[in-house]
Amino acid sequence: MLKMNKIRFIIGLYIILCTVSGAYAETKYMQLISDADKAIGKGEYAKAIGLLGEALQTEPDNSGNVMLMSNIGMLHYYTNNDSMAIAFLSMAHDMAPESITILSNRAKVYSDAGYLGSALDDWNAVAALDSTLYRPYLSKGVIYMQLGDTLNARQELDRMCQLTETAKSTECTAALAWLAAMTRDNAEGVKQYSILIADEPTADLYAARAMCYVELEEYTSASEDIAEGLKLNADCPDLYLARALLNKRTYRNDDALNDAQRAIELGADKQRVRKIVTEL
Repeated sequence: MLKMNKIRFIIGLYIILCTVSGAYAETKYMQLISDADKAIGKGEYAKAIGLLGEALQTEPDNSGNVMLMSNIGMLHYYTNNDSMAIAFLSMAHDMAPESITILSNRAKVYSDAGYLGSALDDWNAVAALDSTLYRPYLSKGVIYMQLGDTLNARQELDRMCQLTETAKSTECTAALAWLAAMTRDNAEGVKQYSILIADEPTADLYAARAMCYVELEEYTSASEDIAEGLKLNADCPDLYLARALLNKRTYRNDDALNDAQRAIELGADKQRVRKIVTEL
């Protein structure tokens, strides 16, 4: 809903600016844009796409079409049509090659669609246009982690940390926590998961921090996290996996086996469980 509201804001602002300027007041072009805005408000996204497309055909040389192209692209993205989203965002990019917004939006679509190389290219282009923005480095760091490249991920996230106070951004903190997990930097993992838990505790976060505590041999803290997590969600498989590892490290092998089996029953990946708890 937040994403759709952002689209409505962009379209609505465009309507206001054009109306105030008098440039396109009471034209079919502006009426179509206004109708698209209303359609988005009602959740009629296919209708909105059609109306914006008709506006493009009504005034094909209108300088505002780059914004409409971008909006159509994002509407396709929000309705899970990534190929059309990329097509329209690419046309918008051709019209406005230095638009950071369009490049950033296309990078997000590329990333979600699995075109990680293309997403990296777009984020690099954004960083070249404005090196003070932290988001390109955050996004590149996440992509490199998806690719298993922790060295480049570290470089990108270090740059991100130089540009923003990461503790104020859930996305930044989550990325740092993920990197800590990948590099087995458990002390750093505890630090980042603690920030996330303080902001919005979840069973998964308690499980992740508990795993770090186990690796640090801080077993009491691990046990406390597992207990807190179970209060939030008694069916979280990662909590049972964390407790299986804790039991294994404290020589309660039967309990470890039972918790590992319970984790699998709740949906944990069997190979991952076997890797962590070798009794299975």
